[in-house]
Amino acid sequence: MTLKRKVLVTGGGGGIGAAIVKNLLKDGHNVAAADIDFSAFLDSHPSLIKLKLDLRNDLSCRGIINETIKVFGNIDTLINAAGVCYGGDPETADVNEWDETFNVNVRGMFRLTQLALPYLKKSPRADIINVSSIWGTDYNPNLLSYSSSKFAVEGYTGGLRNWAFTQNIRVTSLQVDKVDTGFRRNLGPKGDFPVEQLKKMLTPDDVSDAVCFVLNMPSTGCVSSMRLDAPLWYQNNED
Repeated sequence: MTLKRKVLVTGGGGGIGAAIVKNLLKDGHNVAAADIDFSAFLDSHPSLIKLKLDLRNDLSCRGIINETIKVFGNIDTLINAAGVCYGGDPETADVNEWDETFNVNVRGMFRLTQLALPYLKKSPRADIINVSSIWGTDYNPNLLSYSSSKFAVEGYTGGLRNWAFTQNIRVTSLQVDKVDTGFRRNLGPKGDFPVEQLKKMLTPDDVSDAVCFVLNMPSTGCVSSMRLDAPLWYQNNED
């Protein structure tokens, strides 16, 4: 990333999003971190602005786009890292949790991106990275609403990519495996793992490094999709 970018990161208040924000700031870029809660992200930086965002609300989405433009003048990079996850299989999935999952993970991503596109189109090099999941290509009946939402994200990202190439915008789907964050807090006891298992997951910095790899690609190429697995998770160490 030789050019100083003007980046908007959703979910920037914690987990993967916060790791991405910190990495971008370290590399000298202007970053707008947007999230519904910043209680876990207390860092400050002269090139950072923090914006409260509720992806379920159109006015909130429009507001952070306007504020980012007001401060930075434009947006040339959008990283959609925000998301929610609930458990539940075809019999037990809660309809209200299903609605929230799709409102945040799919509709919110679509709407915020739609509002950012007029500004991204003005950039000589624009990128959109949608943080997806391996459960957007593989099936998971126990995370039914989440997996279904990520399949929708994959479909949306593919259609967006084919359209965006004609606008000089590169679009990437980053499909991540298990990551050691607080993302599983809505899963209750099923989201709790012993420390030895957490150490086998991806770290937020692993995902952030993948994001920076994508953004460092020369303009002649685009990483259309990248799957980031957690290989240690699948190793059997009982021998």
